[in-house]
Amino acid sequence: MLALISPNENNRICQVEQTDFPVAPPLEWVSCPDNCTTEWTYNNGTFEPPNPPAPPTAEENAATAASLLSATDWTTIADVGNPAMSNPYLANQADFIAYRNSVRQYAVYPVAGNITWATLPTEVWTKV
Repeated sequence: MLALISPNENNRICQVEQTDFPVAPPLEWVSCPDNCTTEWTYNNGTFEPPNPPAPPTAEENAATAASLLSATDWTTIADVGNPAMSNPYLANQADFIAYRNSVRQYAVYPVAGNITWATLPTEVWTKV
């Protein structure tokens, strides 16, 4: 792999390609690791990957949980999952309730760090 380096931009990696092509000076092609991207840095002849993002704070996870709950509020409306009141009706309303219970724990008791969030169920609509 080759990285196109721009010395005028603090050695920014402009592009990464399999093969080079003509470029105007001061741009130059430099061999780089196969997994290099434009997110990497190039300093003193060394390529370095970006630092991993900081894990989410408890407050950020609480906000994510609140957003996920808000997006599924509609699934808790009584008539949405009741065939006597709605046609079609949400046949798997119980799956959404279980999903929301899993997410709610982080809204009520937020924790810092990476969370493996519950998987949002797919809507299953059934006609009476």
